[in-house]
Amino acid sequence: MFKGVCMRHYLILIPFFISLLQAQSIDPKSKIGYDSITPNDLQSYLNVIASDSLQGRETSYPGQKKAAEYIAGIFKSLHLQPIGDQGTYFQHFDVEISRVDPGTKITTEMNGSKETFLWGTDFISEGTKDTVVTGPAVFVGFTDTDLDSTAKAKLAGRVVFVFIGKKSFANDTSKSATMRRLYAIRRDAGAAAALMIPDEQGPATFQKALEMMQNLGTDKGTMRMKDSTAFAQQQYVRFLVSPKLAETVLRTSGKSLKQLKAEALSDQPFSPLFIDDGTVTIVSKALHETKQTENVLGLLPGSDPELQSQVVVFTAHYDHLGISRTGILYPGADDNGSGTVSILALAKAFSSNPVKPKRSLLFMTVVGEEKGLYGSKYYTNNPIIPLNKTVADLNMDMVGRIDTTHEALKDTNYIYVIGSDKISVELDSLLKVANYETERLGLDYRYNDDRDPERFYYRSDHYNFAKNGVPIIFFFDGVHHDYHQPTDTADKILFGRMAKIGRLVYDLGWRLANLNGPLTKNIVQP
Repeated sequence: MFKGVCMRHYLILIPFFISLLQAQSIDPKSKIGYDSITPNDLQSYLNVIASDSLQGRETSYPGQKKAAEYIAGIFKSLHLQPIGDQGTYFQHFDVEISRVDPGTKITTEMNGSKETFLWGTDFISEGTKDTVVTGPAVFVGFTDTDLDSTAKAKLAGRVVFVFIGKKSFANDTSKSATMRRLYAIRRDAGAAAALMIPDEQGPATFQKALEMMQNLGTDKGTMRMKDSTAFAQQQYVRFLVSPKLAETVLRTSGKSLKQLKAEALSDQPFSPLFIDDGTVTIVSKALHETKQTENVLGLLPGSDPELQSQVVVFTAHYDHLGISRTGILYPGADDNGSGTVSILALAKAFSSNPVKPKRSLLFMTVVGEEKGLYGSKYYTNNPIIPLNKTVADLNMDMVGRIDTTHEALKDTNYIYVIGSDKISVELDSLLKVANYETERLGLDYRYNDDRDPERFYYRSDHYNFAKNGVPIIFFFDGVHHDYHQPTDTADKILFGRMAKIGRLVYDLGWRLANLNGPLTKNIVQP
């Protein structure tokens, strides 16, 4: 009985000794900051960042501006050094937006019957050109359907209807194939325009494509960073049209869209169907606008006079998708409110820690990630701290949830690690040591594979640093059902998990900022 009681006491004490050993592994000089990263602070920050008042934080829109002011206010309260434009926390740059004028329309006149179809309802596109096109129609099969020279000669001046994608991919419902098919185009010499016909069922329907555009924010146009070159006007008219519009043009032929697609899919050579008893008129107009946006950044100077010119960078994009053209709000709590508020918590932790690291720390929330990694691209093209003085970039993009894979396993104690060994194996080793001596998360490297079909290494802001030879780590929770959906809300965030990830990044950042020398970079084989 006595031995049983003692054994029970030992079992009770085991977690205590484990936590004590872990606590002892943390540098005592950094512990106050480490302990300051709490779920409550993260939740408090995110309740603002993901609130309706910030309108989804779309780059260059009012909600993004409000978010920038809020982040700058936090940096100011922490007494971070403003190193942006004119002594502010902002690094401004211009973007250009090109979008389809909502008045763009397609009118069919077949056998005296006239119908008008509206952009955003009956046909869609991310961009267009200023033009008016009128001509008879022709159905040519898929984008890779071969036509003989006689048929090609008859395409001049016609509006060409095309089933999306290559014939060989017609039944491929994978995500990558669906994207390729929906964005496919066919260019026939002399043709007036290409109207692409999506599937009538499955993932590549017109409705799915419309939803995808809304989820990506491209229903409101496309954006690019402004530079010295003029905005290149789209040279070819190309729209994705609803099956209803295509059927209207096809009606007088006596064939259905289903019949025509079956012919195009058969092993027999496809004969294009020329529609000569009517016309299709496209009145298309593009709108262009220049707007200003900004990265938000604050510096914590290092304590060592010889090393403070070097910097460890912590990044997260704070923009999201905003409000769709139809009024749907995308709050972006995980993408990337979670990373944004983690940067705020890290800034607070390092600022509140009595002992400052030897090297300087740059806390930067970048804009325009959802549009093309624009904020990080602008910074790395115009670095405030020279890139050859940048020790590493630790990037956090979606760190507040768990993905479908780990949800099935009921595993919340993990983080995907991407790119940590690609430029410096030493950086990856430091991460593993920091993790073992602090939070002991499961470091999942599955997306670090160069053959990863999702190509996540290229899809967040660390990549612009990596392109310039700066060692990086991308911390990521993976894709879940609410990714790029209006349902990505703050009530679904796992703040305790976020705090663990934040503390790991804090400890790694502390180690990097106090290294005796620079990280050893991998030797590139000739």
